[in-house]
Amino acid sequence: MDKRKFKIKTTFIDREQELRLLHNYLEAQPNSILFLYGLKSSGKTTLLYRLCDELAEDKSYEIKFLNLRKIFLDSYEDFLQAFFKTRNDRENGLKVSTKRQYSMFGRMLKGKKEDPFLVMEREFQKLVKKGRKPLIIIDEFHKLSGIYLPEKQKTLITELMNFFVAMTKESHLCHVIIASSDAFFIEEVYNDSKLRKTSAFQNLDYLSYADVKEWLFHTNRYNEVANFSLNENEIELIWETVGGSPWEIQYILERLFEFPLTKIVEKIKRERVAMVADWCFQDETNERKRLMKFFLDHSVQPIQAFDPSQRSILGEAVHDNILFYDPVEGAYGMQGKSLEWGIKEYFLSKFI
Repeated sequence: MDKRKFKIKTTFIDREQELRLLHNYLEAQPNSILFLYGLKSSGKTTLLYRLCDELAEDKSYEIKFLNLRKIFLDSYEDFLQAFFKTRNDRENGLKVSTKRQYSMFGRMLKGKKEDPFLVMEREFQKLVKKGRKPLIIIDEFHKLSGIYLPEKQKTLITELMNFFVAMTKESHLCHVIIASSDAFFIEEVYNDSKLRKTSAFQNLDYLSYADVKEWLFHTNRYNEVANFSLNENEIELIWETVGGSPWEIQYILERLFEFPLTKIVEKIKRERVAMVADWCFQDETNERKRLMKFFLDHSVQPIQAFDPSQRSILGEAVHDNILFYDPVEGAYGMQGKSLEWGIKEYFLSKFI
């Protein structure tokens, strides 16, 4: 438990439906890989940590949680070192079970010659015989892209995916949850016919309007703040500016100790206009500007709305966190409500 004192704390806002979906996946015999994807900073990592906290009370689970965002990975050996280490890999100030480690492997490989996949499979078999349920969670899985096995002919991601298919759909030994904020990685997986037939996909969106209202009406409860409260008009202004983006809402709350809400909102809008302007300015062909006009009236557009020749420019927008791509729904959308404001204000500028 985090005993440090702050004037405002971060919080976990109700994700009951999403947690229920994760629990439903785990309550069935392993038969597929679950991919968790979604907008940047939609709370995927926090949701997975909350799941682990809830499962910590259930002694039947053995969990390996690997957050690749916290690990420098440059080689296959780096991955092995990270995957087979034993320590509590917990953070973020959520409830922590001190008696439990989110790591099921109690030793390193014997040298570098032992097949790590065989080591994992044997461990899973031992756990299953004891009535335990192995669970592997890897966050930011796409960070393994570009890492090859020692013989340099096979990629680590490909071999891991094949192994996870074998452990879930074929052997039913282990549940696997993979989270990624990289839309193109999810697209690659989704378009792979073999993986699509062995995987489930869950999109984690931003918070709903109802959840945001519940949070902001009760900041004293959720953020342990006693210095201010928000009225309905202020809550509406926050929602209209950043929508249900948890990080941006927290950003606003932290600045309310020093600045009025209207000033904070104006600053956010100016920053988003500058972001869109800078992105469009880097393109001498004006293709980026023309693309942005697609999203003036509708923040989400089906892939059919675009010409195949625009695929490259769409890819740039996704890579630069201007747009989000959902390959399962086949749609492109803005990376949050604040960027919708950025586009609208950009095209209203007298300089455009």
